[in-house]
Amino acid sequence: MLRFLVVTMLIVAIAGCADTSQKPAVADFQRGIVVRSGDQFVLRPCYVSKEQLLLDESGELARWFKQAPVEFEQVYAEMMVAPDPMNPDRSRIDELLLVGPQPRGCEFELHGNHYRAAGENPLWIADIRDEGIRVHVRGSLRQLLFPLVEPEETGRTMSWSSTLEVQEGYSVELKLTREACYDRFGTLYPYTANISVYDMTFDGCGRRGNLARSSIAATYTYSDGILSLMAVLEPDGNLAFTDLRQGESGSIASYLKGHWRLLESGRVQLELERESGTRQVLFFERESDGALRLKFGHKTYREGLLLHRQ
Repeated sequence: MLRFLVVTMLIVAIAGCADTSQKPAVADFQRGIVVRSGDQFVLRPCYVSKEQLLLDESGELARWFKQAPVEFEQVYAEMMVAPDPMNPDRSRIDELLLVGPQPRGCEFELHGNHYRAAGENPLWIADIRDEGIRVHVRGSLRQLLFPLVEPEETGRTMSWSSTLEVQEGYSVELKLTREACYDRFGTLYPYTANISVYDMTFDGCGRRGNLARSSIAATYTYSDGILSLMAVLEPDGNLAFTDLRQGESGSIASYLKGHWRLLESGRVQLELERESGTRQVLFFERESDGALRLKFGHKTYREGLLLHRQ
């Protein structure tokens, strides 16, 4: 009986360990340039100097390269990736969202857009933004801004229906369905799109917007032996800022909280809240490697100070 209980407890313990080790890793949104080298793929994330080796278990990325209209060695891609538990230097592709020949894709960030849908013949574009649903059909309609409404979700489809109150007869219905969509250049998009506006109906593809946030949210540091800074920018817009200074009487550390946001100009604004209740606002420009360079001088920090992205 005792032996049976011991064996049973061992089995339960082993099973518990197995369950813990097999707990799935959380996938994060990543975008950048994917380079193909034989059967291997390497991701160069936008504004990040460190490369990531990709594990393409589903073979979806390999199939795209194989079916591409011309042979490519590198393309722009957006994907959900998770750490590979078998290799810490490699990331596993959890879901391929977008891939195509867009050499300057990292510069195309759709700032202020929640989603963008577009199509051809004729060219049309619809943007879902905080200020409304912006629609333009080349050759048929001037740009129209419809009131923003909450989307209706049915299965894998999101639908927006809105009407211009000041101009009778103008209404829009935009649908984004979560399924693969290809344009004439062979680019894969995560949504198929359909729009009906002023008695006209068009098809196209859709994608997510506000792409810069995925590149900016990170940890940044600076150190010159006397001054050490660390800024942690969270995806939700919050930030934690540490200021450590070495002086004759020892070190002085300040731990500040605040908020960050991306401005229309492309600059990054950091708003720091001090214990005294005062606020300090810093403006940075983004470097090609993802670093943040202080644009305007401040009495606390000199202009040109560079926060390196970790």
